[in-house]
Amino acid sequence: MTAGKNFNIKVKEDGIYLTLHNVEGEERVARQDVIDAIESYGIKDVDYITIGDALKSDDETIEVKISSSTAIMQVAESAAIEVSEDRMQAHIIFQEPINNGKLLTPEEVIILLQEKRVAPDAKLIQAALANKRYGRKILIAEGREPLNGSDGFLKFHFDKSNIKPKPKIMEDGTVNFKQLDMFKLCNRGDVLVTSVPAQEGKDGVDVYGNVMPAPKTRPAGAIPRGKGTVLSPDGQHLLADVSGQLVLKENKVSVSPHLEIPGNVDNATGNIDFNGQVTIRGNVISGFTVKAVGNIEVFGVCEAAKLVSTEGSVVLGGGIQGADKGEVSAAGDITAKFIESCKSVTAGGNVITDSVRKSNIKCDGSAMLVGKNGLLVGGSVTAGEKLVATTVGSPMGTLTEIEVGGSPKELNKQKDLAAEFNKLKDEYEKCDKGVETLNILRKRDQLPPDKKALLAKMINMKMVLRDKMTKMQEEIDGVNRNLAVNVGTVSVKNVIRPGVRITIGNAQMTIRDELSNCRLRNNGEKIAIGPNI
Repeated sequence: MTAGKNFNIKVKEDGIYLTLHNVEGEERVARQDVIDAIESYGIKDVDYITIGDALKSDDETIEVKISSSTAIMQVAESAAIEVSEDRMQAHIIFQEPINNGKLLTPEEVIILLQEKRVAPDAKLIQAALANKRYGRKILIAEGREPLNGSDGFLKFHFDKSNIKPKPKIMEDGTVNFKQLDMFKLCNRGDVLVTSVPAQEGKDGVDVYGNVMPAPKTRPAGAIPRGKGTVLSPDGQHLLADVSGQLVLKENKVSVSPHLEIPGNVDNATGNIDFNGQVTIRGNVISGFTVKAVGNIEVFGVCEAAKLVSTEGSVVLGGGIQGADKGEVSAAGDITAKFIESCKSVTAGGNVITDSVRKSNIKCDGSAMLVGKNGLLVGGSVTAGEKLVATTVGSPMGTLTEIEVGGSPKELNKQKDLAAEFNKLKDEYEKCDKGVETLNILRKRDQLPPDKKALLAKMINMKMVLRDKMTKMQEEIDGVNRNLAVNVGTVSVKNVIRPGVRITIGNAQMTIRDELSNCRLRNNGEKIAIGPNI
């Protein structure tokens, strides 16, 4: 057994022996260290004189008998268990055995733990016994902290914070102060809010085996359903039931198909692009755009701006002052107090106004200049059905062009079809000429083999082009028939002044002298003038 550094004490059959090692460069064994070891072993009848002589020896190794007794005291390995204040860890502190005292077994360690009411952990016990460090704490048992769950919550799929509009930064780094993204829009079927359920936690356990409950979780609140919304079949999602503007009011999420601007459309609002109906209580300032799927209603004046209603109508209570830049288009009717200096006004229905000055009007229905003035001066009007006005033209002979009796869409289609037909015709004629040239060579038996394949290809191309031209001609004839049936009229209550050019169907007239209270129509040969009845 080892008793100390550079010395040890052994028990032999005839007694107890002390062995000393004198190591060069190290201090000699101290007498007191040897005495302390002898006393700790409980050795009796010690020969201290022999020990003193041995300690004085310069021999590298010396062994002397120090007692005839063979009895020696032993102390078994021991251990103590300490539990942390939070009861989540237990440590074992091993005490070194004396004189080859008995070592603790795993079973004895388990008993120690049970005495402390600590739940044993076989793996930690095995690790502690394999890695003993006497006098130091070694983990012997460990609890498991409870795992927190998560509360349920409502997930909003849009930014519901009340923040100021931010201008759009373009790719080149410039800032577009007209694109403010001020209004939150959605389409029918969009998910607006999701109720995320609570996730329960997992209970823990301390070293004593006591359950440590996980904190209770709270469910998500009620889904804030407002008008224009619907719950999903599972009740977990709030969906938009209509397309329109998202509105968060009184803690409810609603979707309004109607967007109302209390003031002007200007730098405070930016451009408007809405998938419902738009009402503007103020003016639409120059340079701004209002686009809506539904109707657009403007109580004030529309300046050199752009209004587009893709499926509805436009009503302009204050009229339009376009400054030769303003544009208005609608799938339905356009109604305005007046229309002045507009680049284009295009309606799928009628255009109804009190007066039109220096503007370009196109509508599939009728141009109705009704009211106190009923005035049309300058610009152009193209109406699918008719023009009704009180006064057309000016004393200064301002050029004013009127075309009725054909839908602008049909007229455009007629022009497009004619252009495409002429293109096909040119291709056909080139192909026909090539076939004719190759056929001449074939008849003279001078056609090379590679040209025979080309001839067959060109003959096939002629057939394809001829079929396309035939179908297109049928389409052109149909458009022409529609235009021929839909012959319009021009009705003027007061006067048509010189400088007005009128086209009705295939007939045209330029007014040279004033005409009063008249109705103009196409009689099949020319424009006929009759009373306005």
